[in-house]
Amino acid sequence: MMKSEKKVSEAFKRKALARWRLLSSRGMATERVADEIGVAAVDLAMWIRAVASEPPLFVPVHVEDEVAGRSGLVVVLGCGVRVEGLSIADLAELARRLS
Repeated sequence: MMKSEKKVSEAFKRKALARWRLLSSRGMATERVADEIGVAAVDLAMWIRAVASEPPLFVPVHVEDEVAGRSGLVVVLGCGVRVEGLSIADLAELARRLS
């Protein structure tokens, strides 16, 4: 059986992608990372493309100064949903539930 035909678990893919992120950030080519992990470069590239097409878990946000008359925090999610009037505890609970 060739390397690219082997079935691998999702846990292995996550670990392989984490290793790829680390090594590629240090300038190592994807082909070399695949050799080090022990998978075919074509498989690693396919896993990288699959992850790149997934929406991010966290997105950057912009925190604005509080407008007079409003109380609490305002959170605007990546999808455009706006939540106003949150306390710090409410914000922590929201983040916990969304993760």
